[in-house]
Amino acid sequence: MSMTVPTGLRHAVVEDEGGQEWLDSLPARMARAVERWDLGLGPPFETGMAAWTAPATTAAGAEVVLKLSYPHSEARDEAAALAAWRGGGAVELLGADADDWALLLRRLRPGTTLRDERLLPHEHLAVGANLLRRLADVEVPAGEPFQGLVEVADRLALIAAEQIDRLLPTPHLPIDAGLCRHAVDLLRTLPGAASRCGLAHGDLNPGNILRRDDAAAGDEGGTHGWLAIDPKPVHGDLAWDPWPLLTQVGDWTRDAPGAGELADRTRLVADVTDLDAARIAAWCVARGVASGLSAADRGWWTGFRGAEGDLARASAWASATTLLGG
Repeated sequence: MSMTVPTGLRHAVVEDEGGQEWLDSLPARMARAVERWDLGLGPPFETGMAAWTAPATTAAGAEVVLKLSYPHSEARDEAAALAAWRGGGAVELLGADADDWALLLRRLRPGTTLRDERLLPHEHLAVGANLLRRLADVEVPAGEPFQGLVEVADRLALIAAEQIDRLLPTPHLPIDAGLCRHAVDLLRTLPGAASRCGLAHGDLNPGNILRRDDAAAGDEGGTHGWLAIDPKPVHGDLAWDPWPLLTQVGDWTRDAPGAGELADRTRLVADVTDLDAARIAAWCVARGVASGLSAADRGWWTGFRGAEGDLARASAWASATTLLGG
């Protein structure tokens, strides 16, 4: 059975540990999935940097998506999270094979992303905030198989601290060392002081929020006509989750909102989710700095998508945290 691997996916994983071996194994994984679930496959989707995905049809005529993930720790518990949410705010899981890192998902129509909809900022945030609330409404106990946010954040703090010591003495651009060390402190202290805990999505950026065409009747504002995909689940402080939603608004790779605008965005999301606005903003500082240091470590120093942009946004988030009383 022939198989096409999108160029973007191939380039994204080929240099990673086991990347070429995984790429070489994809035809066999796909063939097993087709046989396991009796699928008729279409051409793969071109999007995605950590999984091969393709539309498919079951023998009963149901429209589905086959997802074959590149094995990595963040994707380890995706199937368990989707099963726990049971379609309550996230795409429905129809089948899974752990050995092949294969998922069978209900296909969403039209399946356009929140990013592509180009809604007004308050509409964009309302969609995401309502989705966060729906996911949080599903009670999922802590413990196996899910990673705890305390442990995840502590690992991030250790990595960030090492990156600060190694990168800051000879940076490629001016870096606020105090902001970076503050972010490390936040990673170490925020998880243990959480007032609301649950299963967090982990990567609720607007590209992971898809429109569905079977929104419930009477859905005010159409906010329930959306579902989340591609979770990187962790269990802990739910204020961990809004950072990508709040950051990636509009043309976020060009525009640099000030602290006042970020504080207003955060208040809107906090009102809908019943989360503490200052905690949300503090997590945005921590995650923004961690992302910036990671980008710098890869050599991606300049531009709004690199360390320069991440750290500038983190600085604005620090000011927003102060405005919110944090």
